[in-house]
Amino acid sequence: MNPSFAQAAPQAMQPGDPGYEAILDAATGPLRDTLDGRVRLEVERIDRIGGWVFVLGSMRAPGGGRPDLAGTRFAEAAEQGAMSDIYVALLRNEGVADGGTDAGGPTVAGAGTAASGGGPWILLDHAIGPGDVAWLDWPQRHAAPRALFGF
Repeated sequence: MNPSFAQAAPQAMQPGDPGYEAILDAATGPLRDTLDGRVRLEVERIDRIGGWVFVLGSMRAPGGGRPDLAGTRFAEAAEQGAMSDIYVALLRNEGVADGGTDAGGPTVAGAGTAASGGGPWILLDHAIGPGDVAWLDWPQRHAAPRALFGF
């Protein structure tokens, strides 16, 4: 059972919005750690409801196109066509009320820490190249608002 959330509709975040870069940095940590600069994320959407953020994007090679995953733990799946280019992440900031945004919007600084004292953006879950809708059970698993995921 999901708790009710005062802000039912997600707020789309755009480049240049306060906190956008820090949230993106926190969300893409697994890509940097796992694929060591082989990919960049082409963001399709970063949606926020209060202290929740959902990131969805496509993995791209630094110069564009599909990333080369040879020599990674994903190489075999990629060769067999069992891996998508999708990357998704779910983040939570316990210091931000679920009913809206902190004063002035999602202000964060440094390594995902809210400048207004909201606390760090914590990566709760992510999926690299899922072959299905890996985030389908995230609302139940993490007690996150379903509207954040578009369903």
